[in-house]
Amino acid sequence: MNLPGGRRPPRHDPEGRRADVLRAARRLFAANGYAQTSIRAIAAEADVNHALVVTYFGGKEALFMEAVGRFQIPQNALEGSVDGMGARIARAYMERWENMADDDPWLALVRSSFSHEGSYQLLRSELEVQQTMPLRQALGGTSEGLQRSAMVECLIAGMIMTRYLYRLEPAGSLPAAAFEAVFANSLQQAISGPLPAADGEPPRRVLK
Repeated sequence: MNLPGGRRPPRHDPEGRRADVLRAARRLFAANGYAQTSIRAIAAEADVNHALVVTYFGGKEALFMEAVGRFQIPQNALEGSVDGMGARIARAYMERWENMADDDPWLALVRSSFSHEGSYQLLRSELEVQQTMPLRQALGGTSEGLQRSAMVECLIAGMIMTRYLYRLEPAGSLPAAAFEAVFANSLQQAISGPLPAADGEPPRRVLK
């Protein structure tokens, strides 16, 4: 039996309904982007009440992040010797992006962040947690550490934009192993290579 409007009677299965909402959210965020997807649309897609979605997740931002999953630079990539850190970080990001589906909602968020303020703010806050804070902790909060962290983040962003979003050549078609090796080398240079000296200053030491 259906209720007025075609809605099915509520199920006594909170976890099942919560899973339905997450699946619906993932489909709609991927198809329409973050900006164009509403909680009401997700509720309708999942065939649940709008208020139930709010009860489960609180709001669209929290629902989006649970639907797509949070990524953070693995702790084991940042721990231990600085030598080899570039390769460990490269492996983590290549593994994530090489295996990311074309309809992953995270791609929709990145693309919509260029034109939608809400998407931009969400992406910015997530990147702060995903990479800025872990890198700052690993490389230090000194002037040198902040410079190195900034360059690592620029390299990561450039890699994602060039190879995976815009798929520019030759980066887009290079074999993954070859691309990863060069990416790792560039990251390692940013992490521990010599930094150029400002006028009147001695050359910066290599980070150890």
